[in-house]
Amino acid sequence: MNWKKKLQLVKFFLLLYVKEHWLSKLNVRPLVAELFITENCNLRCVSCTCWHEFTLNELSTCEWKNVIEQLIDLDLIKLNFTGGEPLLRKDLVELIEYASSQGELEIHLNTNAILLTPEKLQQLLDAGVRSFNISLDAPNSATHNLIRGRDKAFETTIKHLRHLSTQKKQYGLKIRVNFTVMKDNYTYLPQMAELVRDLDVRLYLNLASDQTFLFRDNRVTQLMQVDLPGLKETLKQMVELKKKYPKHLPSFVDFKYIEKHFQDIIQREIPCAESQLKLMIHSQGQIGGCWGHDPKFNVREKSVQEILGSSEYIESHAAFFKKQCVGCGSNYSLNLRWRPSSWIRNFMWNNNLLSSN
Repeated sequence: MNWKKKLQLVKFFLLLYVKEHWLSKLNVRPLVAELFITENCNLRCVSCTCWHEFTLNELSTCEWKNVIEQLIDLDLIKLNFTGGEPLLRKDLVELIEYASSQGELEIHLNTNAILLTPEKLQQLLDAGVRSFNISLDAPNSATHNLIRGRDKAFETTIKHLRHLSTQKKQYGLKIRVNFTVMKDNYTYLPQMAELVRDLDVRLYLNLASDQTFLFRDNRVTQLMQVDLPGLKETLKQMVELKKKYPKHLPSFVDFKYIEKHFQDIIQREIPCAESQLKLMIHSQGQIGGCWGHDPKFNVREKSVQEILGSSEYIESHAAFFKKQCVGCGSNYSLNLRWRPSSWIRNFMWNNNLLSSN
């Protein structure tokens, strides 16, 4: 990210601070677009419902290019290509190349890596992707494949992830493994810490939620029934491992947030920066909303600029910032990172001035 984009980000979080403490109605424009290129998937994850139906009438290549042009005009700093499984779109590389050619944007890809062959990876790197999130829900094949609903899913993902990691230095890649914490796998977190250290990538902990779109299902609700004493003990182990692998694991305050998530999904005392930073655009053109609330607009009917300037969008996102919402826990780490209290707690813990408990 160049200096101009970094200054945009600093300004954004300064404005959020003003919005939180003095001007609650201040309209802070998003800097990142979350593009759900497709909501179809090639796995059958127990924690997700996107595979329950096949989504039709998704935006065409031309329509996505038009959306990308509109986003470039908004002077965003980053485009996140996600799904579903984005690699199912045969025009994904073309769309990423188009976005890269339009401006100095950071291009990010979320994928389960099943289709991330060395050949496909090279195409994506040549197109401009420099940041990856790879989904991995256990450090072993038995548990991961059970959660992901496919035989050999673990073996394929690990093989492609290892190859991706070998390209990290040459291309300056940011690589995170996304692990969704749920009843069936939280005990494997210490082993995941060892695995990401071996792969030399960062670990990010998603949190099971039945409020997030594509995850609203009774089966997901059951996965949220985590044994709380067991989770607390496991997170205590992770805090200790953080001392061994500081650059590979989440922060101290992240672990403390996770302790509370399965008892208080909203944690209203922490405003939602995620809902302000990201503009969400779905595969059929729906735009707006957030992870827990459905969008009310569509890019097939109105321009992105019109939608962002509408009173309905501004008012709804002001409410999301204050967490007048159903709650979800999505990107809680971002919500924590911009807060001075988080910096202080992490600094104190790193310098042994704060108890791990």
